[in-house]
Amino acid sequence: MGGPLAALVLACAAPGALAQSAAPATYDPAFVQQMLKRLDAQDAEIKRLKSELARNGDAAGSAESAKAEAFPRLSFHGFGNIDFTARNAQDNTGKRSVKDTFTLGQLDFFLTSRINESMSILSEVVMEAGSDNKMGIDLERLLFQWRFNDYFNMDVGRYHTAVGYYNTAYHHGTWFQTAVGRPTMLDFEDGGGIIPAHNVGVHFHGDIPSGSVGLGYILEVGNGRAYNEADPGTVQNVGDVDKYKAVNLAFIARPEAIPGLQVGAGVYHDTLLPISNTTAAAGTPFLNAVGRTDELMFHAHAVYKHGPWEYLSEGYLVRHKSAGDVAHLTPAGFAQLAYKIDSLTPYTRFSYVHALNADRAWPFVGAAGLHYGPGVGLRWDFSTLAAFKVQYDLIHNSLAPDAAFYTLNGGTLTTVKGWDSMFTAQIAFTF
Repeated sequence: MGGPLAALVLACAAPGALAQSAAPATYDPAFVQQMLKRLDAQDAEIKRLKSELARNGDAAGSAESAKAEAFPRLSFHGFGNIDFTARNAQDNTGKRSVKDTFTLGQLDFFLTSRINESMSILSEVVMEAGSDNKMGIDLERLLFQWRFNDYFNMDVGRYHTAVGYYNTAYHHGTWFQTAVGRPTMLDFEDGGGIIPAHNVGVHFHGDIPSGSVGLGYILEVGNGRAYNEADPGTVQNVGDVDKYKAVNLAFIARPEAIPGLQVGAGVYHDTLLPISNTTAAAGTPFLNAVGRTDELMFHAHAVYKHGPWEYLSEGYLVRHKSAGDVAHLTPAGFAQLAYKIDSLTPYTRFSYVHALNADRAWPFVGAAGLHYGPGVGLRWDFSTLAAFKVQYDLIHNSLAPDAAFYTLNGGTLTTVKGWDSMFTAQIAFTF
């Protein structure tokens, strides 16, 4: 484009220069005609160059516009894991209750699509087998996301509730996690965790102007979880069983002075109304056992991930106050430390959760009991996209929901008490 511009400048300057150097002292009609022809030719050349410049500009603009409008921009990733587990667990009769087994883990399909400069779609679909060995398909996340600026962003749909750090940092692909699985209290709804791992609603997040402190906020409003003994912790995907909404507010800080450090704290609140279910054995509505419950969950975390070091810790305090009952507190937490040496990452974890059997809300939303103990493991990244992990856990289990409560409602009680040791080997991968 520089050549036409230069020619255009020279052409504009040429008439004056020619007139000064070539014009004779006396009037010559032939010379005037010659100069007019030259000016006509130069005028034609100027018009041609202008036209060429316009065409080039239009072409460049069209190319830039086409580049900017290259939507949707689709990104797909898959995750999976295959496990072997050997567990020494006994039921209340003293018999070993769990067999050594190979297990197909979750097959996770993670898809994002950017539909313009500020909007995108996120979808996460998981295939996994249940206890009946039949495969099922679950929609774990579906979000319409707006990215307005650094200070205000919004997601609408089904999301991972931002209670603590782990639940949002690591989704269903175990390849992301250093360990073979999630801490006990953070298990998903169908695994007996105490937190509302998923929610359906709206999620706001953004930065808070704070300089080097690096403050941020999270605000979530959703349906919450159903209060249903037949299916504890059910995510209310298409309808809320009550008029109340679950609200979660959290604040985080990532100080520039300590790279890799994140600390945060928040509070989650929901009002749970029991669903009137009748057991087949006794025909007794569960409404007789527990009423409307106020659920308040305080959560805090401290995370340090920098260089070869990884430190994760979270703490929870859950308060349940059911109608006609006193308030019950459930403390829970875990700490995990790992250090990466080339392709090997040794790690250790300690977890603790004490959901009192006196808190009769837990059978409706999670699993009660006292569970605590250490675990050690080793992760080997034998490929860029695959890892082999081994982990040994020693967990003490006791204080399952009281037998009187289950007998009252026609249920049966099978519990695991004492120390439970478990060895797990896992291949986790992404594709």
